[in-house]
Amino acid sequence: MRLEQLEIGTVARAVGIYLDEAYGGGARPGRLPDLSLDPDADWSEVLGLFQKEEANEGSSRKTTRYSFRLGNRNYPFMKLVLQEHLVAGQYYFLVDTHDEMDIKPDYPDYEAWMAVRRFNQGLKRRIEDSLTAAGLHTAASLCSATVREPAVDCVPSHHILVVDDEEHIADAVENLLRAKGYAVSVEHDGGTALTRARDCLPDLILLDYELPEMDGLEVIAALRADPATKSIPVLLATAGHIALDDIQKADGFLAKPFPEALLYELVDRLLGTKRASTEQA
Repeated sequence: MRLEQLEIGTVARAVGIYLDEAYGGGARPGRLPDLSLDPDADWSEVLGLFQKEEANEGSSRKTTRYSFRLGNRNYPFMKLVLQEHLVAGQYYFLVDTHDEMDIKPDYPDYEAWMAVRRFNQGLKRRIEDSLTAAGLHTAASLCSATVREPAVDCVPSHHILVVDDEEHIADAVENLLRAKGYAVSVEHDGGTALTRARDCLPDLILLDYELPEMDGLEVIAALRADPATKSIPVLLATAGHIALDDIQKADGFLAKPFPEALLYELVDRLLGTKRASTEQA
């Protein structure tokens, strides 16, 4: 969906679906966005109701998103987001659980915090599924928006393993990379990704940080500990906050959401670095 197509009725439907799933018949948050605009209100007025955020600040390749912090009955910081991702100028609704703090097993109340995360992830899936079922633009729309015709005589030159637990995002990235002539495999959790990496030895791994059971940093540690996989470049992606020391454990870093041009730029750079290292060896 382009922003010029945004209507207050669409936003009201999305907010209503979110609130029904997040709170049911219980008490709603005290502060809700004022959606009492005229049904024919201009899209810029509608957009003015949201909080504007930008990703990849400092880069010439930025993406924009607009959010409402609506929370849920267990956690007040979750957001409904209208986000640009991968395809410039195209926006879709998603839920940001906003719970990516780096909580270690030795932290107090670790198990309680993990329970909140699991609840938030399950709720996120239910809300996004309901938004999709209602015909609203969601991550499911990205799959059709990222279909590209491959170049003529395009022969796969490198094998890339894409690891992301958000299946629609993984499929969209696969579409884009295949159109550029890469062979692509997709996995949705860290353990399976490790097995695939050891079996097929890809030229590059595009790895999401927030994965179930085994996060991206744990996957990187396992890859580096195995002589067969330790030299595979890893491009780490995340929508959350991550320490600089942890970023440096990967060979490259992508802050979600990111545009397709930045994806291509970093993939090409890392594969070029690998080629140079191979030639030197």
